[in-house]
Amino acid sequence: MKRIPSIMLKKPILLGSITFVVNLFISTIPVLILHEKHLEQYMNTFGLSEFFDTKLLAEQQGIVHSALFYSFVFSFILAIIVTLLASFLKKSYLEVENLSHVDGLTGLYNRLMFMSVFQKEIPKVKRNQHHLFLVILDIDDFKPINDTYGHLVGDDAIKITAHTLQSLLRTSDTIARFGGDEFIICIVDHDKDTVSTIVNRILNEFNSKMIPVIRNHEKQEIPINLSIGYTAYKNDDDFKTMLQRADQALYISKEAGKNTATYLA
Repeated sequence: MKRIPSIMLKKPILLGSITFVVNLFISTIPVLILHEKHLEQYMNTFGLSEFFDTKLLAEQQGIVHSALFYSFVFSFILAIIVTLLASFLKKSYLEVENLSHVDGLTGLYNRLMFMSVFQKEIPKVKRNQHHLFLVILDIDDFKPINDTYGHLVGDDAIKITAHTLQSLLRTSDTIARFGGDEFIICIVDHDKDTVSTIVNRILNEFNSKMIPVIRNHEKQEIPINLSIGYTAYKNDDDFKTMLQRADQALYISKEAGKNTATYLA
């Protein structure tokens, strides 16, 4: 079942072309075979006879040509319909696929998509001898924000954090919302010090990050600070082992007073 949708949804023009060729073959070959047999029989019967009627033969050939023409037209129309339908299905499929990969609130990758991307990076860094880092972050004191200002303000805090993080990262870095107020980042670079530069950039940005809110009809601003834990890939690591270390590093950052970053080798 997976191969058919692959053609239908990814290559609608190819599917339309296949439909055209197959339908034209199916509709014209029987006509040609029957015409050939009828012509052979006709020639055997009347070929040496005075009753041979060239006009009748021409009429029959005209009918055959008309049948072939209509077969071509029908196949062409059917191919167009199939192509348009496949294009529509492709668009719908891509929208559904995108929703399954993307977090609805922030527009970032979701947890499952991030895990898939990260696991593909591991064999690459082994081959290229690059450095792979896993960074996990969460918003400090997020529960009081929700409890005090409500979930809509909490959602705004998450969205602002997501968009700010995106702006601080390179296009080669991968970020996802890991769940709740947690975010996770994959960084690959030939320079092992790159991750420290990025982490410090994030901390500096969120040292002064404020989001506007309205409480009791008054405009207020609340700070958003982050705690960060991160680690580097080691031989025989996988996503789970790296996540455990990064999570432990994040816990240390929380215990150290929050708004800080901890690296665990």
